Amino acid sequence: MSEHEEAERLETTRGEKILAFAMVIFLLIGGINVLNELEDIPDRPLIDTYNEKYGVYTLGAEERSIETELETASKTLGNANDEYLRAKGDYLFKREEYRVILDKGETDEVKEREHEEARERYEKSQVRLDSAQAVYGEIRGRLEQKREEVLTARESASDEYRRDYQIYRLKVLAIRLAFVLPLLAVAIIVFLKAKKARSKYTIHANAFMAFASLLLMYMIIENVWAVVHIIGISILGAVACAVSLAYLKKQFFSFERISMSRLKENKCPWCGFPFRYDMLFCQNCGKKLAVKCPECGKMRPILARFCPNCGKNKK
Repeated sequence: MSEHEEAERLETTRGEKILAFAMVIFLLIGGINVLNELEDIPDRPLIDTYNEKYGVYTLGAEERSIETELETASKTLGNANDEYLRAKGDYLFKREEYRVILDKGETDEVKEREHEEARERYEKSQVRLDSAQAVYGEIRGRLEQKREEVLTARESASDEYRRDYQIYRLKVLAIRLAFVLPLLAVAIIVFLKAKKARSKYTIHANAFMAFASLLLMYMIIENVWAVVHIIGISILGAVACAVSLAYLKKQFFSFERISMSRLKENKCPWCGFPFRYDMLFCQNCGKKLAVKCPECGKMRPILARFCPNCGKNKK
């Protein structure tokens, strides 16, 4: 084959790969759009439906109405309390003023009348205050009861909505699988036939196979992520740390590396205790430190790859 033909074949192959990659991308975009459209086939549960079923909105309106009543009752109670305090202060002043006159043995019809009027206003204000407090307490009790009813209704609506939504997601998953799995089966059959026949359209079969596989992976990841996204970061982080520790253990904390580092510092390769070069055994752990070199007959470190006397490799 000439250089020109070889270059043309190479460029054609590159062009085919680029077009095949583009084909996979376009098919994948269309497939994802189809998967999204399949979500509309089963009826999607709406939270508003369950809120209406359990009367959440009606109870909420009643709760707001009672809150308005309570706000009005609170203002009335505040006014009644202010009136009571003013009447009480005026009554105590008039009573003390009238008592001083009586202690002197004198009489004053004007002061007596003012004292009686102040006492009457004080008693009436106390009655109005008690009434306002009773009304406020009754409305507050109704509001607390209504809030409990609203909370119970919301919890019931939310629980049923979650159950029905899980059923809906399972239906969507089943419909998606019914679309993707046959597509993948067809892609596998076409791929195997094209590969067996050595067809010139094998690259098309490869692209179709890649599209079906990626679409299945997308669907699986989307559904799995909906379940594990809360703890997904923790799981991925733990796995990454475990893999990193295993790699470091293998590459940097292996016995061979540690022992060589200890020998470099004239330490026992097993326990790290310092030793002299002429010592045959470690005085700390008792392990053998040196052996006779089979080449030169002199002592050499037991774990050293080469003899420091003759330079021969360890057999």
